[in-house]
Amino acid sequence: MRRQADRYTMDLPVDVTAQGMTQRLSLQDLSRTGMFLQMTAPFPVGTELQVAIIHEGRRLYALANVMYSLPAAEAHSLGRVAGVGIAFQQAITPMDHLFSIAIERTVRERRTSARSLGLHVVIADRSVRVLERMSTALDEAGCTVAIATTGMEVLAACLRKTPDVVLVERDLPVMDGLRVIAELANDPSLCMVPVIITSEQPSDIDLAFEAGAMDFIAKPFTAVEVVARARRLPTAQPVASDRVVLRGSLAELGLPALLTMLEIERKTGRLVLFGAQTAWIDVVDGRIIGAGASGLSAPARAVMMSLLDWTHGTFELLVTVPDHADTDVVYPITHLLLEHARIRDEQQARTDQLLPRIQQRRELAFA
Repeated sequence: MRRQADRYTMDLPVDVTAQGMTQRLSLQDLSRTGMFLQMTAPFPVGTELQVAIIHEGRRLYALANVMYSLPAAEAHSLGRVAGVGIAFQQAITPMDHLFSIAIERTVRERRTSARSLGLHVVIADRSVRVLERMSTALDEAGCTVAIATTGMEVLAACLRKTPDVVLVERDLPVMDGLRVIAELANDPSLCMVPVIITSEQPSDIDLAFEAGAMDFIAKPFTAVEVVARARRLPTAQPVASDRVVLRGSLAELGLPALLTMLEIERKTGRLVLFGAQTAWIDVVDGRIIGAGASGLSAPARAVMMSLLDWTHGTFELLVTVPDHADTDVVYPITHLLLEHARIRDEQQARTDQLLPRIQQRRELAFA
């Protein structure tokens, strides 16, 4: 028998009408009986509202009530986002029944595909409630999960079973997240495991990437975000046979300078970048033949224009001959750098032209 309380992590738009106003909110999780919706100013408990979703091209409605409210302060202590938990009212009208059928199908489809991820993840956080929430979300996504509350427990869990991803809080007791990365790097069997650092301090992002983290998530975060980050990292991670010949920080050696060096020395390999996204650039004889980034579906040239704007993160150059035997696309690095510089100059010129107009409008507004 299915458990009616099963909740599934997802990110879908929902239109909510309450107190005479309609707003579009982000759905964080869904069950057959209710939803949790992200809101910066949550409705009070007991508020009646109408929710609307788009299912198979049709707009469907239902009435619901706010069962609990999670304000920003309490949400932050739980590592969550502010919002409300709502329960659907009993279906009465035909429209209500259509809404219930759509929810049932959505949940069933999610349940059917829930075992597709197949990763083993170690997650570590000081808060037991955060661990419970994250382990539930990852389990729903098809992961096996090991939990830890200290850095030493993270290492022990990794030694028991090599994970596909480690999600570790920056400020863990005994051994913090940055030290965990260093310890994993010293173990030949664990050095290739990608690590995601979480932190309440956005300024920790540079420290995380300099230490070798593959990704960074600022608290509070959503379960949807964690599942998405965990899903993409192993596919972008180089295999153990790939030999790293050069690694460093983009803050110290910018990507344009790094690419110029590869062009001058006519290098061949894969340049992997770890920043807000995980990205790669394939180079053969000093020329770019391909590029890509997680979460970005675009031609290689467009990807390169985006990557050249990166100013922080880390890089690794792998001795891997890229498999692009069928490609006819070759990008001379110097040409790409000149094109990027031209685009930046044009953007700056447009900004310079607009600034006097903006200033003039401000002066008129305050005159």
